[in-house]
Amino acid sequence: MGVERREPLAGRYRLLEPVGSGGMGTVWRAYDQTLDREVAIKEVRLPPSLPRDRRRLLCRRLLEEARATAALRHPGVVAVHDVLDEDERPWIVMEYLNARSLHRVLAEDGPLPPERAAEVGAAVLAVLCAAHAAGILHRDVKPSNVLLCRDGRILLTDFGLAAHTDRGRQIPDTLVDGIEGSPAYLPPERVRGEPSVPASDLWALGAMLYAAVEGRSPFLRCHALASMVAVLLGEYPPPDRAGALAPVIVGLLREDPADRLTAGEASRLLEATPAAEARAGQSRLPRMGAVAGVAALAGAVIVVGAWSARWNSVGQSEAVAVALPPAAGTVTYREHAGYAVEVPAGWRRTQRGGAVQWDEPGTARTLRITPVRGDALTGLRDAERSERSPDYRRLRLEAVPELAGDAAEWEFRTGGTHELRSRAGGYEFAFRAPDARWTPSQRLHDRILKTFRPGGGS
Repeated sequence: MGVERREPLAGRYRLLEPVGSGGMGTVWRAYDQTLDREVAIKEVRLPPSLPRDRRRLLCRRLLEEARATAALRHPGVVAVHDVLDEDERPWIVMEYLNARSLHRVLAEDGPLPPERAAEVGAAVLAVLCAAHAAGILHRDVKPSNVLLCRDGRILLTDFGLAAHTDRGRQIPDTLVDGIEGSPAYLPPERVRGEPSVPASDLWALGAMLYAAVEGRSPFLRCHALASMVAVLLGEYPPPDRAGALAPVIVGLLREDPADRLTAGEASRLLEATPAAEARAGQSRLPRMGAVAGVAALAGAVIVVGAWSARWNSVGQSEAVAVALPPAAGTVTYREHAGYAVEVPAGWRRTQRGGAVQWDEPGTARTLRITPVRGDALTGLRDAERSERSPDYRRLRLEAVPELAGDAAEWEFRTGGTHELRSRAGGYEFAFRAPDARWTPSQRLHDRILKTFRPGGGS
């Protein structure tokens, strides 16, 4: 459990009691002294062995994901009231719900009848449709992330693995390198290391519906790798309690995303389930493509067994990291200023003096690298004093010695753009992106900077 605090968070949130916990934190029932209401607060606790720079990066990502969740306004999404950064870790303030997770309901009360499972599935599907329309993939749909409230509301929670999309396809950057998620609810394409698409969330919805009526995931096996192999083979017992829900489950669990039921088709079947005749599901033979995928998985898995529980409202989530080869589609630039860096192919390069800038066509995303001298923090403070935008808003300006001995970062917003300027080792790195796409864009920024090599210039 989290450490008890005597002083209220941010001078207003008093922690009352823990109501759930997991490997990365605790969920507290708390009291908002300013607005006189109960709230739920997620306290993030990271492993003590995690390097300081990784701790700061992960905390920053979790805060950005909380902001993304807050931007998704839907009655089936838990409202996020506030995000705090205290004790060098995030605290996320949300509405307090009198609810049980579907996972807990199944454990305490047993499987749901098909009619109730269809009602839950339709509510979750409505949230997914809203998220997909906003360009967000959930990527972690499972019973522990579905809340059944005593007032009748059904909510989908924990967008901690959410990814933004561009024209329906996942932007190729993730919270950490590799595959994340609960193995028994990972769609085949993600097990193979391919990007998520909206149909990936629908596959996970199918696995969740199966669990709702049968009491367990169709692909849950004795350990993680066995679960992922079962996913690739499409091996699962036919649902025998699903009744009229069976065609929905089978249609959503098809291996090829293009063959799965669409959201509209699934919605119509879920609405018709209570009045439909019961039909048994059918088992499926593994495809040759799936068998080949097992061989590819065996070759790709470098880390299996590096497990850690992800915190959520009921602390019932688990994650796996599988290291994959680096993404293709980059160009290596060796600059006269004495460095080399890999930038996404298609970005336009321009140079002005010693500064080199790359722009992504059709967007406001840019990267500029400039040789600089002097103290990093002082240089950024001087740059801020010359900032003249009327809508300028500083987010932070601080030394970050955990990244490098002389490093400093300046993060701010102007208009609809979000910018991060970092100085270290005699260079300034300025990255800009639309504010609405900052969460995935900053991951791209981090991936580019990992390729930066001083002394690699031409």
